[in-house]
Amino acid sequence: MDYYQTLGLQRSATDEEVKQAYRKLASKHHPDKGGDTAKFQEIQAAYEAITSGKAKHNADPAFTGFQDLHDMFNMGRKAGSRNWSFSDGWDGDVKNPDINISIPCSLEEAHFGFTKHIEFTLPDANVKNMTVTFPPGCTGDIKIRYAGEGSTLLHGKPPGDLYVKLNIAPHPVWRMQGKDLFAVLQISVWQAMFGATVKLTDIGGTEIEITVPAGTQSKSQLRLKQKGFNIRGSTSRHNAFLEIVVIIPALAEDDLNKTIIDLKEKV
Repeated sequence: MDYYQTLGLQRSATDEEVKQAYRKLASKHHPDKGGDTAKFQEIQAAYEAITSGKAKHNADPAFTGFQDLHDMFNMGRKAGSRNWSFSDGWDGDVKNPDINISIPCSLEEAHFGFTKHIEFTLPDANVKNMTVTFPPGCTGDIKIRYAGEGSTLLHGKPPGDLYVKLNIAPHPVWRMQGKDLFAVLQISVWQAMFGATVKLTDIGGTEIEITVPAGTQSKSQLRLKQKGFNIRGSTSRHNAFLEIVVIIPALAEDDLNKTIIDLKEKV
């Protein structure tokens, strides 16, 4: 089965295009509206395969030519040599698809963890309200699974799961790179030459003193050990890094001309 063809899509279709095509076809062929159950299940299977990443199997000839999911399941059992399986709870019928959503949060919220009440629209156009919790130290690649909180389009079938990830907003001071935090620290020429102590607020809201060694060069880095992002599932923190930028004051035109004349006279 070509899952994208089932939904009338190109393989380059975006997530939003997949969702729109699914909603349109599911509404048209829903059994409660007089649609064909087999066709509806085929649409459900295509949507689930694309959103879960299983659609990539279509590129493998060993996975083409199946008439339905029962055919695929039986073929997989006979093959024996391939390492793939269906979602937990497979009973030979199509389950409702899983739902993936992202919620906005600040970098501080991701650092400390939070609980939020969210509202979102399911594929059947119903609005769902629920509370989600993210522990401290969750990054944008972490997904929290809420079993049974996904789609319920197909009546009489187990609901899909809900997967929630974070959309972390840019921070005015700190930026995340991998699991470490980085910030730019601007210092004067005199501070770079003779050294200095400057104050900075870390991501946890604590004001800390930073010692800038004498002779510090622009574009160098200072490491702040365990002053970075919380490590998920731990009481420790990652490191934070300061990127040093030495600010060279600009001379006024009169001062610049005077400096040039003085240099010529000395030469």
